[in-house]
Amino acid sequence: MDPAELLKLAFQVSIILTVFGFGLGARVEDVLKLVRRPRLLVISLVSMFIVMPFIALGLGLVFDPPQVARVALVALALSPVPPLFPGKARLAAGRDSYGLGLTATVSILSIVLVPVWVEFLGELLGRPFHTGPAAVTGLVLITVVLPLAAGMLVRAFLPRVADRVEKPVATVAKVVLLAAFLVLVVVAFPHLLAALTVGTVAALVAFIVLGLAFGHILAGPDPGDSAVLALSTALRHPGIALAIASGNFPTLDFGAVILLYLLIGGIVSAPYTKRMHQREAAHQPAVPRDPSRRVNESGQPKASDQDT
Repeated sequence: MDPAELLKLAFQVSIILTVFGFGLGARVEDVLKLVRRPRLLVISLVSMFIVMPFIALGLGLVFDPPQVARVALVALALSPVPPLFPGKARLAAGRDSYGLGLTATVSILSIVLVPVWVEFLGELLGRPFHTGPAAVTGLVLITVVLPLAAGMLVRAFLPRVADRVEKPVATVAKVVLLAAFLVLVVVAFPHLLAALTVGTVAALVAFIVLGLAFGHILAGPDPGDSAVLALSTALRHPGIALAIASGNFPTLDFGAVILLYLLIGGIVSAPYTKRMHQREAAHQPAVPRDPSRRVNESGQPKASDQDT
């Protein structure tokens, strides 16, 4: 196995462990709660899959980045939330049940939505774009559906085991992910420098800022919902975006632009995440406890509900 394959395997293992850890702290009611809120579900889909694709097309015209960046922007706008999203939403004081429900629901719906949207944009732009369901299904099943379901099954049938292993699983996943990400940045550094054009950076920053703004506004007054939809609108699944872009433009190398998007996304979204967390902390005494968060006998959140 060469270093590239080892790096890919490390990312996959860390992501699967992370999502499995989310499942260990989740209940079936958490994931299904969004389905029982159809208005919020529709708003979420509109924000992610209608507003952002047209914003991505507009940013390509406004900033005129290289073709590789224009295609990557549209591919990102068509992708579901990343598998690490529930942890990011928790850091921003987002509602756990909404974050988990959105991750699972949108990931499953993307198996149908992504190919349909790719075909539609191809017709709109006069180019035969195509992405079959198989290109999305494999990534969704491996990185979201199966590990999340496995963790939830352990929580449902072996709750004590879930409480015992949740924190170690999260710790191992973080260590492996951080190590793999640092190696990737070092390996891809020359390509990152080539991708650092003014148009590309400006378009990526605008994509993330507008995604945060539209998601926050469309979610309504509830800060827990606003934080989740803002982050899910701005931050998308890099693996599926790469599959969409590479499948339609096999001669272009999208790796550096997608990695740049991840770096910029982390930097740009950090102030928003911190602000929402501080906002919840400031109003904590006046806000009713989220029923999806379990507490122990001392009244403190269990380890399964702490940030991962």
